[in-house]
Amino acid sequence: MGDRGFVAYHKALFSVLFRRDNRHLSIRGRLQISLLALSAVLIFSTFFLLASLGMLPSVQNDVEKHLIAELDAYEQHLHSYFGNTAGMGVNMSRRLSDELSHELALHKASIADASDNPKLLLALEERIYSVLQNTLISADCSGAFVMLDATVNSSLPDAHLSRAGVYLKLANISKHNAIDPDLLFVRGMHEVGTKHKHIFHNKWELEFSIQRWDMYEELKKKAQPDLTKCYMVTPRVHLQGTWETMMLFLVPILDGRGGFLGLCGLEINSLYYKLALSSHAFTKQFTGLIACRDGDRLLPGTGLESGTLHGYFAGIQPSPMQIERYGGLNRYESASGSFIGLDRAIALSPLDGANRWVTAVFIPEKLYSFNLHMQYLKVFALFACVLFIAYLFCYRIGRRYIDPILDGIDSFTSGASERTAIPEIDDLIVYLSREEQKKRPPEDIPPIDFKTFSANVELLSKAERAVFDLYMKGLSAPDIANQLCLSMNTIKSHNKRIYKKLNVSSRKELLFFAKMMTLAREDMESSGGGTQEGKA
Repeated sequence: MGDRGFVAYHKALFSVLFRRDNRHLSIRGRLQISLLALSAVLIFSTFFLLASLGMLPSVQNDVEKHLIAELDAYEQHLHSYFGNTAGMGVNMSRRLSDELSHELALHKASIADASDNPKLLLALEERIYSVLQNTLISADCSGAFVMLDATVNSSLPDAHLSRAGVYLKLANISKHNAIDPDLLFVRGMHEVGTKHKHIFHNKWELEFSIQRWDMYEELKKKAQPDLTKCYMVTPRVHLQGTWETMMLFLVPILDGRGGFLGLCGLEINSLYYKLALSSHAFTKQFTGLIACRDGDRLLPGTGLESGTLHGYFAGIQPSPMQIERYGGLNRYESASGSFIGLDRAIALSPLDGANRWVTAVFIPEKLYSFNLHMQYLKVFALFACVLFIAYLFCYRIGRRYIDPILDGIDSFTSGASERTAIPEIDDLIVYLSREEQKKRPPEDIPPIDFKTFSANVELLSKAERAVFDLYMKGLSAPDIANQLCLSMNTIKSHNKRIYKKLNVSSRKELLFFAKMMTLAREDMESSGGGTQEGKA
């Protein structure tokens, strides 16, 4: 059966189904529908059994596993990044300790003697400058600074909140880890910045103000020779008078006897952090965040976010996020929208104090729902494909086992053959023939309705009469088809109409009447009545 036969068969099948009249449904259609229903039941049962045993993957579990994998990867990046930055900060503190101690020894002074001593402070800042410049070239950060435990003029108002030092920043952070970057001079003596031909930051000041730096006094109290146990990571701070926000690594600077000389630090600007972390193989649908958590609230404003620069997360709002459980995940509700994700506690420094740092990954709730629906769609598509394959299999079974039966029946009823290739059908034909012989009168007794049969011959069409005449000559159905150049299907159609018009029920009965007509014609021709018979 070709494509046309396939389409025609299904048109007929659907027309019967839509009429809901099973009396017109063929045996092939009944078998195919039964097999398809059995296949659907088996498929549903298999899916249900596998799901009950936990052997089918859950769509939500897949998304959760994906998020966990993203969180693991992000946490690993953070450990590596912050670990390297902490190492650079500790190393910078040790180098500064050597340089400052050496300069103080040359002047036979202590750090306390540097206050109100511009000449000594200038010499100390020159020493500081070279260390900061080398650190910025090698460290993965956007700025570096040093605060000395001294001030230029202790007689000024609020001098106890002022600290001398040097602060250098990258002038252009649009490119991560640029080679030979331009530097901005943010804090320090004017002579130092001028000597090294730096551009002064538009918010340049001579000294640092520690009014908003509570961690300065905390680090001074907790400083110890083992610097790996006394550095600190600050929550996000704002550089006064600018748009810049950043997190800072702070490390105390100690002399050889453990005396406090000041503190140094590395700056991680929010834009620099975004560039640094987005360079990793991190899915663009997700964003990473490091921030503090306060109970069931996440505080994005305390940390930094690493979404792609032009992606979904060009900046999460700093307002707090309310956290609630969402199955195996968390739902984060904020002023900028709702997100689905996970967070995990992480230690950034030995002196985190009350800061409960967490690392988190997010995806917009709308995008999460879309991905979830796409996963369900894939499962549905898989089920539909399996069901379609089962349908084709059922159709193939119908063609292989039912079509020979139907063809055998058609061949027998059309008179093309009295035998088929199916033993069961042949046995049925033999049985029906025996029953017919029992009911048929002897051939020497003329049928009562022979005259009616003869009259009905005139009702045959020209094409039907041509077929009938060849039957009278003793030709079989295949021979008639060859002689008239017709297909077997056309011969079968003519046979059905001939049987109906002549009121006969089988080929054997038709041949019986045809034989009687032949005999009657021969008798009339022998008695000289050929012309009248021809007219009749």
